[in-house]
Amino acid sequence: MTQLFTPPSNKQANLARMDEAQRQQRVTQGTSAINSTFDGQFNDDYFNGRTQAFNDYATPQLEEQYGKAKKALTFALARDGGLDSSNRASREGELQQAYDTAKRGVADQALSYGNQSRSQIEEARASLISSLNASGDASQAATGAINRAQALSQPTAFSPIGQLFGDFTSSLGTQAAAERASAATGGALYKSPYDTGLFSSSGSVRNSR
Repeated sequence: MTQLFTPPSNKQANLARMDEAQRQQRVTQGTSAINSTFDGQFNDDYFNGRTQAFNDYATPQLEEQYGKAKKALTFALARDGGLDSSNRASREGELQQAYDTAKRGVADQALSYGNQSRSQIEEARASLISSLNASGDASQAATGAINRAQALSQPTAFSPIGQLFGDFTSSLGTQAAAERASAATGGALYKSPYDTGLFSSSGSVRNSR
């Protein structure tokens, strides 16, 4: 025998509505607690601080590597009698261009860390609110927000910036060897792809003083 569906009584419907209203109130309270915790700790100053932290970490490495590259260039020029070469400015210009590119790269990476941190915070916020909507437990949401915020606020280790001037310093030795080989054979057995005039006495061009 098929049983007919019996609609709930008005009392049951009212109780269901009251329960849902109370749940929605708890969700609202929990959401407010989550936002209060996150907004109070993770603001623009925090994200700018993450960007600045990487700048402070990477810039000394950049400057140290740049200084070593400058010394390598000076040594290469002095060793091959090219300190007064008319092509010296060209090589120094290449190094400056490499430095400017590396500096922009550091700034971009620093900004990326700030943006990445912002994304992590918003993902954590969304996850907490999603759990709150499912559980309706405002107290649990508030505690979870505090714990998550504490974990996210811990400093993270940055990755080393790597060798930023490796290509430039390697090119000094490669070009020097090529020009010396070309000069030693008079260009008969080997000819350098291009002649800077820095690394071969026969090709050196000097400024008069």
